[in-house]
Amino acid sequence: MSLKLLPPAHEILAAADFCGIAEEYRTRIVRNVLSRFRAQLAKEPRAYRDRATVTSAILGEVNHEVRKLLTPFPQRVINGTGILVHTNLGRAPLTAVDLTTVSHYSNLEWDTDTQKRSSRDRHLDGLLRLLTGAEAALAVNNCASALLLALHTIARDREVLVSRSELVEIGGGFRVPEIMEVSGCRLVEVGTTNKTRLEDYAKKLKSKQTVLLKVHQSNFVQQGFVESVGLSELAQLGRKRGVPLVYDNGSGLLSRPEPAFLESEPTVEQGLKDGASVVVCSADKLLGSVQAGILVGKASLVERMKKNPLYRALRLDKVRLALLHHTLTLYATGRENTIPIWQMATAKLEHWREKLRLPPGVEWVTLKAQTGGGSNPERSFDSLGLRISGRSAQEIKTGFASRPVPSLGYIHGNAFYLDVRTLLPDDFIELQRALDDL
Repeated sequence: MSLKLLPPAHEILAAADFCGIAEEYRTRIVRNVLSRFRAQLAKEPRAYRDRATVTSAILGEVNHEVRKLLTPFPQRVINGTGILVHTNLGRAPLTAVDLTTVSHYSNLEWDTDTQKRSSRDRHLDGLLRLLTGAEAALAVNNCASALLLALHTIARDREVLVSRSELVEIGGGFRVPEIMEVSGCRLVEVGTTNKTRLEDYAKKLKSKQTVLLKVHQSNFVQQGFVESVGLSELAQLGRKRGVPLVYDNGSGLLSRPEPAFLESEPTVEQGLKDGASVVVCSADKLLGSVQAGILVGKASLVERMKKNPLYRALRLDKVRLALLHHTLTLYATGRENTIPIWQMATAKLEHWREKLRLPPGVEWVTLKAQTGGGSNPERSFDSLGLRISGRSAQEIKTGFASRPVPSLGYIHGNAFYLDVRTLLPDDFIELQRALDDL
């Protein structure tokens, strides 16, 4: 009896606001919504008391579905969390780039000098060799795919030695052992969870049948009764036995930066100097660019990766190539301080007090910011922000997050906090509007 409360599809089609959705797709939306309500009524026959009520609910759901489909994605938000590289918020914010060239035909795989077909990697290769000292370089979809390509090319059907302490889980539940399995290599664990020594590798190493893998513990720290093998030591063993060493740097810090709080974070350049055959890293963490994975190292190995059919499935499209190329040129020309994450990391915040008018219940406070993005764990640094109180902290948080441009912060104790270190220059206008509406 309850299913008879459902209105016919044509009635919903006539009454719904489709906001310009083409007519040929409207029926699909309505049918999908009706199907959900049909399942609900089958499970809860008394969920709605009459046809008018269920019709109103269906119309509301159709209108909501339409708005959700047409809402631009991703949507701009204001990051007041104090986490520079926030995984849920798109990681590193990007420098403004003129993408006119990629909206036209371009010389993506055509060389203007030779007037012949060429590689889309040629410009990134040159910049990454310049910035890291590597013999050759390559860019793919992300760091996980960079590791996958490296191991599939170098270590397929071979044993890969890795410390038990470095069998880490990265964001989204992906684990290094699973990536290794897909690559076709055979994982061989060495050492223990808390202690791994050089002889642990040496005992299991088989020349020409083995690859060494070292993974930077970028998202956690081991303390206490622990021991690990340094990259240079492991590289020396590899050279002595004729075995390549792949190093997963993770965060993509190219060279030593100014902020003191990153002094313990390893760099890509140092990884190569320490003797790694190939270094893989992210481009969208501490490099401060678009999501990508970077491989740098020995030319003989990188050239083999370029010829691997898997590379074609993992390579970058023209938009991300343009964005990454732009970021790398900023490093090459000494303008890395214009990259948003480095602007935020090195900003002197006191003068920002003048940018906002604070209503009652809002005050400036000293806070602690974090690098985030699975890098530099358990290290924080001084920051500045707003403490907002006067009513329920959850109510305040919801109010800021529900605005046309959501402002995201965090609750601590009985107050809501917004860290201004992670605000971009044009965020202050929107934040002021939110404060004025408190």
